[in-house]
Amino acid sequence: MNNLKITVLLILFAIISVRCNSGVKRIEGVPFTHSYNTCESSGYDFGEIITIGDSNNKFMISLPYEWDIQESYSDTLYGIIATNTYEAEENPAIFMLLSVTGYRTEDSLYQYFTEELRTLKKDKQMNVLEAGEIDLNGNHAYWIKFENNENNNKFTNLVHYVKSTDEKEIYLIHSCVGDIDAADDKICALKKLAASFELVDH
Repeated sequence: MNNLKITVLLILFAIISVRCNSGVKRIEGVPFTHSYNTCESSGYDFGEIITIGDSNNKFMISLPYEWDIQESYSDTLYGIIATNTYEAEENPAIFMLLSVTGYRTEDSLYQYFTEELRTLKKDKQMNVLEAGEIDLNGNHAYWIKFENNENNNKFTNLVHYVKSTDEKEIYLIHSCVGDIDAADDKICALKKLAASFELVDH
C-alpha cells in the first residue's frame, strides 16, 4: 500500500474514531462563523459528474466519474469514499477526497456535532479553524473546518453533519484537499459536490 493510501486511511480514521457521549453548550476557542458561503465562484473542473446512491438506498450524492469510488459497509457504519488517488499518487499536494459515512445513533445532531468538535479540538494533530451551521440541500447541517498533518503532508478538511429526520442516523460528508495554494478554492469546489447530498425518503 503506497503512502497516499495510508494517508487516506489515517485521515478517515481520525474522523471515524471520534465518538460522542453528551452535548456541550459551548466549545471554547473555536470560532462559530457564518463564512461558509463566502466562496468565490470556483473554476475547478471535476470532469464528468455522476450521481450514485448507496446500496442500502439511504442517500444519493454526485461525484466525479474519473475518481476512485469505493463503498464501505459494516454492522455499525456504511458509506462511500471517492478520491483522485490515481492522479495524486506522485503528488500528494493535489490530493482530493469526498466521503459520506453514516452512523446509527441516539444522539441529536447538535450533541453529535458538539462532541466531535470538542474531540477534534483535543487532538494535537488537528487545528480546528472554524465551525458553523447551514442549510445543506434542504437539510439542517453543522460544519467544521480543520487542518491536520499526516506523513509530513498537511491537509485542509471540511466535514458536514446531517441527521436523517425519520431514522436514527447521522451522516458525515467529509471533504479533504492537500496543502496547496488553491486549497480553499478546491474546498469550495467540493462544497458544491457536498451540496448534492440527498437523503432518500422511505
